Amino acid sequence: MKIIEKKLNIDPAELKLLDKYLSTNSYAVFDIETTGLSPSFSSIVLAGFVLVKDGTASLIQYFAETPMQEKEVLEASIALLDDVSFVVTYNGRYFDMPFLKKRCQRHDLEIREPFDLDLYILMKYYSPIGKMLPSLSQKSVEEYAGISHLREDRIGGGDSVTMYDTYQSTRDKDLEEKILLHNSDDVAQLYRLMGLLKNCDLDKAFTKSGFPVDGGLITDISLKGQDLIIKGISHNPTEYIGFPSSDNPLLIYAHKGDGTFEITAPCETKEKSIYIDLLPFMDSHEDFEHIRNCSGFVNNYLILKEEGTLRHSEINVLSRFLAIKTLKEIK
Repeated sequence: MKIIEKKLNIDPAELKLLDKYLSTNSYAVFDIETTGLSPSFSSIVLAGFVLVKDGTASLIQYFAETPMQEKEVLEASIALLDDVSFVVTYNGRYFDMPFLKKRCQRHDLEIREPFDLDLYILMKYYSPIGKMLPSLSQKSVEEYAGISHLREDRIGGGDSVTMYDTYQSTRDKDLEEKILLHNSDDVAQLYRLMGLLKNCDLDKAFTKSGFPVDGGLITDISLKGQDLIIKGISHNPTEYIGFPSSDNPLLIYAHKGDGTFEITAPCETKEKSIYIDLLPFMDSHEDFEHIRNCSGFVNNYLILKEEGTLRHSEINVLSRFLAIKTLKEIK
């Protein structure tokens, strides 16, 4: 396996909008090159990263000079991903991350899946950009963002597959350089595209996609009837059932087998609004102060839906609080 590493002189995007949900001290932009589209029949031959630590960005690539080196690429990628708080991808939730997980399973490798901040999903569903562009390919978004001139690569993903196949028989250094350049430009440009996060409704996006919390990961948040339902995965799985009581009105299920948990918090409704009584939780956790600072916190109640409009920021802050509280109590 060949390892390529170098520093990138790219100004970091302003990420204060993410601070409410993610630790931005250490994260990675991630993209893979494969021998085909199916992880059942194809392998990963190149994993590219922009690794960001304390504001410094480095390009790192793990290149399998033959498909037999795939396991080395996977092991190196797992080690890097295990050391960051989240990854940034473009369509990674549908392609890169499932592909990586499947190939790790094929080689009997365990992987801790990091939270995936998928810019494709954010552009498509939570930004006006999704409705403005006829295509949401990464290169189209780069052109919209005015950074297309910074890309030296001129091939596509399909070209990369064909070139790698030819490379196996020729060991042509020019082909190798083109494959590496295609991947490095993809991750470098994706790093630059993070500046478009300012155009996204991140509160709404994180309600849908979830986010990391101390001790685990929230995977889904929803309001159903008069209940707030929080689903997630615990880093320390345990078998647990907690029924509502006067001291703790939450219904809690946790499963050791798959590490999943589900929290149901009862709410109250009035006309088109939904709110939750927080008296049972006050002063029970150091993070409660974040709830007090919400604009929807009124007289010990937190408004989650007002006049038919969801207050995503309040929903997320409350969900984080309840998830952390629960995971600490049941571990």
